[in-house]
Amino acid sequence: MRVRRSFAATEPCQHGGRVREMSRALGMEILDFSASINPLGSPPLEDLVMQELKNICHYPDITYSDFREAAASFVGVDPENIVPGNGSSEIIRIFSEVCIDDGEVALIPSPTFGEYETQSRLAGAQIVRTDLGLEDPKDLNSVFDEPLLRGAKAAFFCNPNNPTGVLTYREEIMRLAERCDDCGVFLLVDEAFIELSDPDQSLADLAPDMEGLVVMRSLTKSFGVPGLRLGFAVTNRELAEIMNRARIPWSISSIASAVAVHLLKNVEFLERSRQVIIKELEWLSDALRSIGLRPLRSSTNFMLVDVRSTGLNSGEVAERMLHEGILIRDCRSFGLDGYVRVAVRRREENERLVLAFKNILEGA
Repeated sequence: MRVRRSFAATEPCQHGGRVREMSRALGMEILDFSASINPLGSPPLEDLVMQELKNICHYPDITYSDFREAAASFVGVDPENIVPGNGSSEIIRIFSEVCIDDGEVALIPSPTFGEYETQSRLAGAQIVRTDLGLEDPKDLNSVFDEPLLRGAKAAFFCNPNNPTGVLTYREEIMRLAERCDDCGVFLLVDEAFIELSDPDQSLADLAPDMEGLVVMRSLTKSFGVPGLRLGFAVTNRELAEIMNRARIPWSISSIASAVAVHLLKNVEFLERSRQVIIKELEWLSDALRSIGLRPLRSSTNFMLVDVRSTGLNSGEVAERMLHEGILIRDCRSFGLDGYVRVAVRRREENERLVLAFKNILEGA
């Protein structure tokens, strides 16, 4: 085939959230613990969506000025520093296309979100992986050491990390960003889950004053709207202007853009969500330990669970849970056989998860 080699050779990225597909296949309702969405769902949106339907006869504002102003106010920067996107995946795609040329190195820690590699490969990058650590996360100076940075064009870091749920403090990532700038390396810091963890650890306010730092946020996760596809990036004005030119025109619908403006004003909703997550994270960790599983420490709305003690591999555990009506994330695609990732949901749903695990353990 005479298509671009990087596109022909790239494998599809594996994701959670395939609840509709699984429900159809099994002919039963499935409770989704594979996608890590705000357990409170979203603020009420029906009236806003119905009102915005009146405007679908017009193109969206191609500059998304209202969205950019709302996002800028939300993180404390200027609208010129904002790159709106159709979810995190579009932001990662734009970053990779703008910042990486064919054959240049993208530095990706492991384990982490698979789209960094997929989108970098599509841009023609050579992928170099570095070990982030699992049980005892490594210091970022050793994960991104000087020789690795000197040989790279771009680097990725997820905070809190997906799938481990580990939160790295602001000061440590700030030092990494400074080292990347010194080495001429673009750094994408993915903060998709930070609003459901500890937003004080964000680097978004620093991005406008750094040469190569891009900080990404996801409204999908924070506000429970995965079907609308909403996210944005924060960076310096020059890079933001280039990334905005690279974005597909009108990639965000007028309905989604209006919803984004509304959601970004709901700070109290996020505060309430974090309190629920803290409480349920502790309850669920204790409950899973009580039945013989080993959840790893997490700082956000999901956790990695070691299921090797069951005598089953992670794919077998996920398959058996599916027949219990529960969809979880098999972490073999992260290179973690023997581990699954589960979302933190409301108490009655978390109780169903624990009961399903208990059932498969008794039948193992």
